Amino acid sequence: MTQYKRLVDKRWLAVGKPLPFSIYDVQQKLLLAQGHVVESERSLQRLLEHGTYYKPEAAADCGEVIEEAAEGDPVDPLTALVRDYSNITQRARCGVRIAPKETGESYLCWVIGVSRENRGLVMTAPARPDGSLATTSKGQVWYCRMFSATSVFRFRGAILKVAYEPYPYLHILVPEVIEKQLIRQLPRALVSLGARLAVPEAHDVTVVDLSVGGARIGADKKLVLATGATVHLVTTLEVLGRAQEMRLQAKVACVYGVADSRHPGIVFYGLAFDPLEERTILMLHGYVQQRLASEYDGLGQVLALGGRPPE
Repeated sequence: MTQYKRLVDKRWLAVGKPLPFSIYDVQQKLLLAQGHVVESERSLQRLLEHGTYYKPEAAADCGEVIEEAAEGDPVDPLTALVRDYSNITQRARCGVRIAPKETGESYLCWVIGVSRENRGLVMTAPARPDGSLATTSKGQVWYCRMFSATSVFRFRGAILKVAYEPYPYLHILVPEVIEKQLIRQLPRALVSLGARLAVPEAHDVTVVDLSVGGARIGADKKLVLATGATVHLVTTLEVLGRAQEMRLQAKVACVYGVADSRHPGIVFYGLAFDPLEERTILMLHGYVQQRLASEYDGLGQVLALGGRPPE
């Protein structure tokens, strides 16, 4: 019988990811079972704070992986950030905030599939922070809100199906007319790019998202920048198979601080680029569109079909 083991390395815990093992608290009380998805930052924080033991419920290699990782996990915060943020597919998972009423309690669900045939979204079932499921049934109409690269979508979706195996999930119908509101003129793509930031001394940073107008970077928390500070960002983009070095003058537009609980040693900053040369603009635009094209899937197509504003 599989025994409880102490959970030392918690890098496997992330919002939107199914657990490769069951997690228990100090009294060996189950917090979240193997295969269940960590639904929110609040749930993640609970697991990080109270998760003391793990136990795989089926034969797997995760026990060995965790034991090895506990000894070999990189101590450099930026290396750990690159390791996690390079998984663009996982980061691009689309969250949908749903609620039974227009106001009141809402739940963050994750889209796990689409059906163009009946304009349906398949998503994880709504769950509370303690892991208990909200009551759902076929025929209910829920208020839904979700974001794309440039817009926010709102609609009332009817539940077509509720299932509990192999895990709880819903089928929700997307109506023909949904509300679409533009919130960003310039699309922003998820990336994981190594870069150098001069302030004026040079520091290694990671660009975690990018647009023609600016970027979001992660840096060791030892680097302290103030809003309005002038910086110089150097990174390399690959467009159409060709590497292009980019040298970008920018200002710190926003200080996010330690915004990811999985990476307490990393601070995030938002940068706004100074006016760019036309060639640089075109290069950035091409790279961003290239990245967005790789993320664009059936979900975006389903929303685009009903993305006209309400009358």
